[in-house]
Amino acid sequence: MLKDKKAYILFLLPMLLIFAFVTIYPLFYELYLSFRQYNPTRPWYPSEWVGMRNYLEIITDPDFWNSLRITLVFVVVAVTIEFFLGLGIALLFGKDDKSRSKYAVRTLIMGSMVLPPVSVGMLWRYLLNDSFGALAVWLKNIGLNFAWYGSVHTALPTMIFIDVWQWTPFVFLILLAGIVSLPSDVYEAAQIDGASKWRMFIKLTLPLLRPVIIIAILLRMLEAFKIFDMIWVLTRGGPVRATEVIGVRVYLQGFKFFNQGYSAALAIMLLAVSIGLTIAFIRISKFEI
Repeated sequence: MLKDKKAYILFLLPMLLIFAFVTIYPLFYELYLSFRQYNPTRPWYPSEWVGMRNYLEIITDPDFWNSLRITLVFVVVAVTIEFFLGLGIALLFGKDDKSRSKYAVRTLIMGSMVLPPVSVGMLWRYLLNDSFGALAVWLKNIGLNFAWYGSVHTALPTMIFIDVWQWTPFVFLILLAGIVSLPSDVYEAAQIDGASKWRMFIKLTLPLLRPVIIIAILLRMLEAFKIFDMIWVLTRGGPVRATEVIGVRVYLQGFKFFNQGYSAALAIMLLAVSIGLTIAFIRISKFEI
């Protein structure tokens, strides 16, 4: 057994080294950089150790709190809508139906999920363009004339709508797998006892799906916190910082203003917020890993 363990470690070593190089090392370097002041466009100024100054600037910066508020609103609203839509579609397609049309519709529903976020941003940028966007012109003809991603009032709801359009199929896929794997004998016994479909949904389906639901929400919540590509393509954080989530602010500070230390500290703060909310969600839901 000892020889087998050594062989396993030997075969896993290349993957572990690559993982350490692309994940662990950047994380620790980013943590190290967050305690320094560094501008790569001015190499004649040495990297200076500033301690907690970057973090103190973040805490006292109103733009950070605005970005945090927008990020939380985006995550909570988008993930909530995605969960309820995904659950509804999963219940609709989770029935024991072998028709080919059902599988075709499933495939079409999951089509948006495989698109890169940059492509999604470009697609909706042209569809909702005020001047020539096909969808925007059609909506304008029926009286819905908005600057979809160009107005302070509609930019964030538009970003949420696009995220829901792209990632609801992801939640649907996870919940569908859970629904299909539910034991049928429990439902047969409930039907014999005269339980209604609504009562079976409340008393059987939701409790049995609870671990799957928590995993789906956690995965989507963690991904939603990292949103950047689609928002950057559509609004670059505007207008008037109405869609400036923390991911966009990290990019602006790091690659527009070249304040690398401040940007690294922002990224660490985003990581801390994500981990904190994940732990809180797991504790509230009493989910055992």
